Amino acid sequence: MRKHTVSIIVSDLETHPGLPRLLQSVSRQSTGLDRVEMIIAGNGGHPPSDPAIWQAITGIDAIRLLVLDGSATVSRARNLAAAEAEGDMLVFLRPDHRLDPKYLTTADTVFEDHPDTDVMYADYIRLAPRDNRSATPAMIQLPAFREGLLQARGFLGPAAMIRRELFQRTDGFRDNTFYRDWDLWVQAAYAGGIFHHVAYPLSSCEHHKVSFKERAEDGRCKAIIVINNQGFFHEHTVRWALSYLRGDGWAEAYGFMTIPGPMDVTRMLHDHAMRVMGTDALAEEAIRQFDRAVLHSRP
Repeated sequence: MRKHTVSIIVSDLETHPGLPRLLQSVSRQSTGLDRVEMIIAGNGGHPPSDPAIWQAITGIDAIRLLVLDGSATVSRARNLAAAEAEGDMLVFLRPDHRLDPKYLTTADTVFEDHPDTDVMYADYIRLAPRDNRSATPAMIQLPAFREGLLQARGFLGPAAMIRRELFQRTDGFRDNTFYRDWDLWVQAAYAGGIFHHVAYPLSSCEHHKVSFKERAEDGRCKAIIVINNQGFFHEHTVRWALSYLRGDGWAEAYGFMTIPGPMDVTRMLHDHAMRVMGTDALAEEAIRQFDRAVLHSRP
């Protein structure tokens, strides 16, 4: 059986000190490097600019530097690189990612043993940055794929591999939400893609400290994922997303990085209605009266 060719796409719009270690992790693959190409998409700040030096680090002859203008976003960089990719399979990485030496070997096995698979994702190791003592290394074990789980959380980890044919049936990475990867996997699932989970850590990444802006924009970015892919979500969740973006009082941001399901939306509406009618205040007053009555009845 013909082995799949793989395009590894790295968006490096700002020079990152971890990029050489990512390249080394690619070079240490046990098999398959002869079927791999790498596209490094950045803004021209890649040192050095000679592809031969990059080839020497990775052990890959097919490596290209894609130079974009200063206004390019991560989503645009990935989409432009994917448009130039020649592999059957696409892998989108950040410079702080690392691949396990058995990554390509495992991918070959998955797509040969499960030919219906369109997306492979695996457990991963979360590394603690040197300057963050509050974070600890951990192995993140991911669940088997369920559409309902993807409707609630963007749970796929780094280094997921997707068939190029399926990627081309999506709109690619979008700029209107921080959760660009989650949005892509929703698109892939809605397009009929079949996901396969590997219960082994095939990659690692640095622990990402959530910024104040990301927390503040969490609700909006989740709502936009829903609006981007309305057919994938329950109508109640779509109603929540539209109401949240309109600023309706009942539509709360909900849990961080979690999209509310239909029952959650129903509870939001109920709780808001109770507050509007003053039921909460009536209930609190009833409890106070009950407590006073019990106190006065004691001998």
